[in-house]
Amino acid sequence: MTGSIRVWATALLAALTITRANAADLTPTPPEPIPPASPIFFVHVGALGVFKETNAENTGGGFFNFLPVPAGALGPTSAQGAIANIATRPDYTLGLEAGYFVTPNWAIALSAGVPPIAHLKATGLTLTPQLGTNELGSVRYGPAMLLLQYHFTNFGAFQPYLGVGAVYVLNFGNISDGILTNLAVDQNFGFVMQAGADWMLTPNWGVFVDGKKIIYSTDASGDLLNLGIPIRTHVALDPWVGGVGITFKY
Repeated sequence: MTGSIRVWATALLAALTITRANAADLTPTPPEPIPPASPIFFVHVGALGVFKETNAENTGGGFFNFLPVPAGALGPTSAQGAIANIATRPDYTLGLEAGYFVTPNWAIALSAGVPPIAHLKATGLTLTPQLGTNELGSVRYGPAMLLLQYHFTNFGAFQPYLGVGAVYVLNFGNISDGILTNLAVDQNFGFVMQAGADWMLTPNWGVFVDGKKIIYSTDASGDLLNLGIPIRTHVALDPWVGGVGITFKY
């Protein structure tokens, strides 16, 4: 009798052990955390600086490097004058760039800014003492850019990107505040290359730094003072554009 009890006790203990093991196997394991969804669009808002590399060449319709001012027209000692080139100070403004992610890495973006005013000055102008200024005139302009970008997403919060595209520089108004009256600066297309990076502080908010090189040239024209002497020149600006600000992705 005692042997039978032992056999039944052993069988019962084995059954309980197997049942407990099977129950442990049936316990559901917690699911793996779902990675955050890739953003659909982004926005950059920040400060921009435009640093132009000016170079001008005469395109006819008058003279630029050699101003045909009649002797004595600007005073008894004045003579014909020359302009070596054009210079303009850096411009600073507020920039906006908005993009749509076609894939998690590729995006199409539009970039623009609040139109600043560029003041065009003559360098090496020999008639500056007689004229009292070397400013040719001013123009309010605004570049609009369409960019194709590739965003790197394998560095965590640090997300660099590269872009390339086209730019069209709009003219919002010519200002004849210099020695050229009837100043006109033509609108034109250009080419832009871009490199920058986002540093995401949260999944949606971060900061960015951005640099663009624009290959751009246009024609400018006007009349020298009120002498009826037409001036027309081709100006290569080729600016560098630097930006820094806040980024938002969603």
